[in-house]
Formats: sequence, C-alpha cells, structure tokens
Amino acid sequence: MASIKIREDRVRRQLAKRDMRLCKTPARSWLRAFYSPGYMVVDHRNVVISACGTRQYDASLEDVERFAFGPR
Repeated sequence: MASIKIREDRVRRQLAKRDMRLCKTPARSWLRAFYSPGYMVVDHRNVVISACGTRQYDASLEDVERFAFGPR
C-alpha cells in the first residue's frame, strides 16, 4: 500500500491536469484538534469544487481520489 504522501502527490498531479489543486487542512488549524486532516479540491479561480459540505476540508483522501480518478 502506498503511503499517504505518495497518494496525495498522485492526486495532486491528476488534478493539475484538470487545472485544479488539492488543499489540505493547515497544520495550525483548529479543525485538526477535533477532526483528522481533511482535503478540499479548488479550481484555478479559487472556487471550491469538492469537499466543503458541513465544514472546510470535509473530504477524506479516499473521497478526493475517487473524485480525481473517477469519470469526468
């Protein structure tokens, strides 16, 4: 199984091909005290595309992988 960093890099490259980027919960964010690190997909205009449901950085790495490698 690939490490988390390798999986993140793979998703970042795939999203870059589609002119999007992956954002991760900042290290000093208050969200990390209550939730595990989360992810959010943002396009080139800084508009959130995926994973901002009930709070910022709402998606898990599996959710973002499904979005990045799923059908377009």
